[in-house]
Amino acid sequence: MNITLITPYYHPPVRGNAVTARRIERQLRAAGHGVTVHALDAAPAEEILRRIAADPPDLIHALHAYLGGRVAREAGRATGIPYLVTLTGSDVYEALEDARRRDTLAVLRDAAAVAAFHKCVRCRVLDHHPSLAETMAVIPQGVELPGEEFEWGEERFEGGEFVFFLPAGLRPVKNAAFALGPLAELHREDPRVRFLLAGPILDREYGAATLEAMDRHPFARYLGEVGRGAIGALFHRADVVINSSIFEGGMANSVLEALAFGTPVLASYIDGNRSVVKEGATGFLFRGEREFLDRARDLLRNPALGRRLGEQGRELVRERFSPERETEAYLELYRRITGA
Repeated sequence: MNITLITPYYHPPVRGNAVTARRIERQLRAAGHGVTVHALDAAPAEEILRRIAADPPDLIHALHAYLGGRVAREAGRATGIPYLVTLTGSDVYEALEDARRRDTLAVLRDAAAVAAFHKCVRCRVLDHHPSLAETMAVIPQGVELPGEEFEWGEERFEGGEFVFFLPAGLRPVKNAAFALGPLAELHREDPRVRFLLAGPILDREYGAATLEAMDRHPFARYLGEVGRGAIGALFHRADVVINSSIFEGGMANSVLEALAFGTPVLASYIDGNRSVVKEGATGFLFRGEREFLDRARDLLRNPALGRRLGEQGRELVRERFSPERETEAYLELYRRITGA
């Protein structure tokens, strides 16, 4: 089968949509299928439409209903090729709520199928448009561990430091500066506390404000964008991985990767995190600064607790989030759509 994959982002490879697109691409190729990737950060929609018309695939698979989905819908209308949309986050939690709602719903209505990472996302979409129930599927993300070729330099910790790590692109939805306040209080209690932030600056104004706030806290360090071949070393070294997002598209790649490395997760109490982080079993969820501080303190003072959560998280990923299982679910959906 020949599949065209349309993604909003492919570069840099650390963004969530890029990680998902690259994983799906690799797994489909490994299963013997042809894959052509068109990224909207590399070519305009008009050029992508021209390329699809010149070399039509059996199926179009778009990531993000508003961004990738609109291109897929236009291509489908021009060529008659069916398309599938995978919901990835801001399409559900922003585009369905603002001026983009009409276009987003049109994409979903015309799609041969719509995939969500978790049932909570499916339910949210059906609240907007119940008639989509027959075309919506739930396909959990798979996890591929990133590499660990990281040059530590000044970031090497060999003095018993306790490291909280937040992997996130700097934009408002990731809420990256949230942890600074409670971690500053925890650092006053225990000077071993360190905070590392790694990710590209995706919103210049927000990024500047976040870095300015971090500069006021010597225990905090921004590492910039760390590539997929290296960021695994940070997951491996961290004592706790933080996700402070305002919303996620069903499940965050970074949370799944942390669990796969056996690192406990401290995550905001939102749909996308609750779908993976089980309170007291694979990590902790927080609703505000006080809960964050209390849970962070528990993990700092009780290393055995962190080890237990990490081991259970690793087992959860092994059982439920393999990339092979994800790929087979998509292939089954592809076959249903195309009749192949």
